[in-house]
Amino acid sequence: MRTALVGWPRTILHRAAHPWLLALVLSMVAPSVPVAAQTGAELTAGEQLYEIRLADGSLLIARVSSVDGDRVTLMTSGGTRVEVERSQIRDVRVAVGRIIEGEFWREDVNSSRLFFTATGRSLEQGQGYVGTYLVVLPFVAVGVTDWFTVGGGAPVLFGEFEPFYLAPKLQLLRTEGAAVSVGALHFVFRGEGFDDGEDVGILYGVGTFGSDKNAVSLGLGFGYAGSDFSSQPVAMLGAEARVSRRVKLITENYFLPDDTGVVLTGGIRYVGERFAADIALAGAAGDGDFGCCIPLLNFSYGFGRGR
Repeated sequence: MRTALVGWPRTILHRAAHPWLLALVLSMVAPSVPVAAQTGAELTAGEQLYEIRLADGSLLIARVSSVDGDRVTLMTSGGTRVEVERSQIRDVRVAVGRIIEGEFWREDVNSSRLFFTATGRSLEQGQGYVGTYLVVLPFVAVGVTDWFTVGGGAPVLFGEFEPFYLAPKLQLLRTEGAAVSVGALHFVFRGEGFDDGEDVGILYGVGTFGSDKNAVSLGLGFGYAGSDFSSQPVAMLGAEARVSRRVKLITENYFLPDDTGVVLTGGIRYVGERFAADIALAGAAGDGDFGCCIPLLNFSYGFGRGR
């Protein structure tokens, strides 16, 4: 085992500093993404919550109290009774989220990750998101099944360097208060200065404990280069707290091998109907030094189930 492997994150960052042109194709997850909440979903009286878009563009989050011919009686999330004609309804989708104190809190489709690293949660089949890390690193993640998620991305830079990464994740446990997964972050390097197909990455396990509103995530990962593995893990401690309908607080922190230091992050996520944005600051400490603050900015757009 190569002792230099302990410094594999620095090696990746050093090499990635060269200009790159990225091309990522995840055709393996492109075919047939099922959508459970489709335009024109049938309205049925009961406890099911719907997103109902009217012809004038207004959006109602409501349950159906009754259907009488062409007239539909709705009970909104705020407790208001509304009667509409079917001709006024432009679009119907099954709502994905929950009512909290009379407000509809939309599900965070990005709950399978913190700012960068994975949580123990998995995307549901057909659910996914595309976006960018730090503006220059596009990514995509899709739930292939309810238990298996595949992601990937690559930097949008310019030059002879051609890297990309793949990030499969398998969920092993899912209960009301816990989710545990294992996965990999696998980098493939192409270009001058690299052996053909020189690959490095990290194998990890992560558990998320708590509710959709408040949770803590703990993870351990072991770096590898080819067939060589580091004997010292990287540890991750993260937490999230949904403080309002639109805002989630997030922290994601890493403890590097051999007591070489820590990386700390903290910030917010804006949760929209389909769009989400992460705004945070990062700092690092080690060998008696502390550096702060690096701004972090991520964007994503949810698609598929319930979008």
